Amino acid sequence: MSRLPLVLLVAALACRQAAPQHATSTQSAHNEMRTVESVDPGPPVVDPPPMLSDEAPPPKPKGMPWEPPTPVIMTPDDEKVRAALPFSPAIAMDPIDGGKISIRAATPKFEYKNKIYYFSNEENRRAFAANPDQFLKEGFTKL
Repeated sequence: MSRLPLVLLVAALACRQAAPQHATSTQSAHNEMRTVESVDPGPPVVDPPPMLSDEAPPPKPKGMPWEPPTPVIMTPDDEKVRAALPFSPAIAMDPIDGGKISIRAATPKFEYKNKIYYFSNEENRRAFAANPDQFLKEGFTKL
């Protein structure tokens, strides 16, 4: 008997065993030849993106949904102050805590180096008046 067919048989078996044994179905699906007849005509199924666990909760409503919002009533003094402002809308930012302030006649204010600073309360105005350069350099201290 000739040794050539035996050598070919051993070589063929060695080539089959050299293929990786741990190939998964997704890897083998990518390696196979795909044709129009063998592919599903529908769109591919895609897993949804993961949900972030560190998202903030939704903001809480300020009032009950069935309660009508309370209207802001401006006094004539408030209207005069707001009309005299060189900017619109009449909203400012407190330099102490960064809070948003609607400017009215009773809003605490302080003038420093020809600029007017508005505050959300009298305590913040007094703290700013004691050392304005500190708050203007460092930024907000009550965040």
